Amino acid sequence: MKLLLVILLVLMSFSSWSNEKGIGISIGNPTGLNGKYWLDSSKAVDAGLAWSLGKHTNFSLHSDYLLHKDGAFYFNDVHPLDLYYGIGGRMEFADDIEIGVRVPVGLTHRFEQESADVFAEVAPIVDFLTKTGLEIHLLFGGRYYF
Repeated sequence: MKLLLVILLVLMSFSSWSNEKGIGISIGNPTGLNGKYWLDSSKAVDAGLAWSLGKHTNFSLHSDYLLHKDGAFYFNDVHPLDLYYGIGGRMEFADDIEIGVRVPVGLTHRFEQESADVFAEVAPIVDFLTKTGLEIHLLFGGRYYF
């Protein structure tokens, strides 16, 4: 019941976003919904609701503060890829609740005309509550902005 309440609160916060906010999906480890809120042209906050689809199907929540560098790389010398990096937290609901620190690094391509983006991200996580250890999230996804 507590988990359902957390999911509903996060989804309701996505629906209250305005022009600089997006919602989408991520595929990888974990797979689920994600959202992004732009604070200004180079800073954003993201959040995700996702499930690990490996050996254990655990539900997780994460959120990160991100810094962006526009046009850090170019694909085929035409399509700009923005580099982003940041720090955040992750809570995973396994046998016990696990909490860790995320350090995401990724590339994103914005489709200005379609108000959308696609991204690829790697995020090492250092768990420190309930269990200790290192975990790696690898995500691919996209968002639509409204």
